[in-house]
Amino acid sequence: MEWTPEHLTLVCELFAEQVEKGNRPNTHLNGVGYAEVSDRFYQMTGIELSRTQLKNKWDKLKPDLVNWQKLKRRQTGTGWDHLRKTIEMDPWWWKKMKAEIPGCTKFKKDPLQNEDLLIKMFKNITNDESDHWNPMTENPTTPESHVPIELDDDSTPVEQDNLYDGANILPDGKQVRRTKSSTAVVMQEHVKKIADSADAITTKRLGEVTIKQVIELVEACGATFGTNEHFIATKLFVKRE
Repeated sequence: MEWTPEHLTLVCELFAEQVEKGNRPNTHLNGVGYAEVSDRFYQMTGIELSRTQLKNKWDKLKPDLVNWQKLKRRQTGTGWDHLRKTIEMDPWWWKKMKAEIPGCTKFKKDPLQNEDLLIKMFKNITNDESDHWNPMTENPTTPESHVPIELDDDSTPVEQDNLYDGANILPDGKQVRRTKSSTAVVMQEHVKKIADSADAITTKRLGEVTIKQVIELVEACGATFGTNEHFIATKLFVKRE
């Protein structure tokens, strides 16, 4: 298909619309998103596009946005033409950029088209040509598998963020696998505050606050013996020693 500027703008609008609807669960649209873009594009142009064609166009648009943003960051303030929205730099600069950013010379005379739409399309999945998961995004990448958590009978399951932290040994000799949870993170922050307070008291009174005393405070906060939070606190104070 011969992509005209009008067709390109239209498909970008349809792509961005699907992203806003939540049909981009990771780095690409899902089946529903591609189907709706294809149907809408056909209704408005009479041109039928397959999922493969749409995905190929998506994959070609992302590096264009990445390269354009790199060029904008690297140009000096005097190199930006506010009227034409283009980058006006010396030939030696463009020669250097050509070597560092392959494919960027297409923007030597013309700016990136549909930049606002492309930013919506690839929000949170472009960062110097590498995808990443932003904890604030509504559509984090879903892992294909996860490691099950082994819990003692008296343990309380906690919400996990799929961040495996390896095997650990509890004081009673039992081996468990644990994950970093939001509850554990909050508890660790409280433990650190208690530790800081203990240090302050030690400095001020020239006395000594024992680890046992601080652990008692941790248990008073609800982190009973055998829980992940209690293990985190114990491990933290061992490190501080």
